[in-house]
Amino acid sequence: MDKLRELFEQDISVIREISPDDTMYQDGNKIHYFSVGQSALKCIRLAILAAGNDLTNIKNILDLPSGYGRVLRYLKAFFQDAQISACDIERGGVDFCHRVFNAKPIYSEKRPSDIRIADKFDLIWCGSLLTHLNFDRWPEFFDFYHSILNNKGILVFTAHGRHCVERIRSGNFTYGIDDVSLKILLNDFDRKGFGYINYPNVDDFGISLSSPSHVLAMLEKIFGLKLLLYFERGWDNHHDVIACVKE
Repeated sequence: MDKLRELFEQDISVIREISPDDTMYQDGNKIHYFSVGQSALKCIRLAILAAGNDLTNIKNILDLPSGYGRVLRYLKAFFQDAQISACDIERGGVDFCHRVFNAKPIYSEKRPSDIRIADKFDLIWCGSLLTHLNFDRWPEFFDFYHSILNNKGILVFTAHGRHCVERIRSGNFTYGIDDVSLKILLNDFDRKGFGYINYPNVDDFGISLSSPSHVLAMLEKIFGLKLLLYFERGWDNHHDVIACVKE
């Protein structure tokens, strides 16, 4: 455990190349771009501490959705002896991660049951995916992640929690949704602890809001995943971060 704490505090050097196609870098703010990756790694380290896992046992990592490697570059730098797989429906992002970070490329699909993947993983990072899906889509992803985790493997995922709700209520952030749709979204959240609305002119992809109690109630129904932590605003002071371990 002392060695794990030592590794938790160590400084790392990441590859700095950014794809010109990376939509997460459209504003050109490098400081924020890299801080998001650092924040994700911090949350992953916390999950590992909570699980009591030995870092030397983390040999196979999946980043889904990987995008163009905003977080994956930090996984690459910190877990230097691990095989890291980049999986995303955006094939250009997967190709970039393969070329620049030597990640194993896996092209994703809309439905996880259609993803062709044979590996098992010791760590899975799922940042900003469930935040864009309606709740009926969540169980199929959890079933998928559970099926490809090794025993004692860790799943770290993110959700739009109470902070995101307050950002919308304040009128300072719309997530690209019009006022009428935002009102529906908030009303659903207030009634059920969960709300979802599609992006304009897009089917089955939008913005979800989920209360901690709603997420935890769902996790209670998933046999074989033990909750490690629930970290509100843990990722980039924005997304809630939830970590589980497979038993």
